[in-house]
Amino acid sequence: MSELTDRLLILLIASVALGGMLVGWFGGFVVPALSGWSDNIGMAVIAVLFVAILIGIWFGFDRIRADRG
Repeated sequence: MSELTDRLLILLIASVALGGMLVGWFGGFVVPALSGWSDNIGMAVIAVLFVAILIGIWFGFDRIRADRG
């Protein structure tokens, strides 16, 4: 496998694990307490956090490669 496919596979595993954790936490803990706009804002914050963490993982690979090379 190439470096790109390794990265994509690790990113896929991380996104599934992190997404399951965030959706489970948000769905089980926050949703019963929220309604209306606050529910939408809470879901948007969780989605932005999720994407930011995945982008951080992706750029973390670049930093590791730069340190080694």
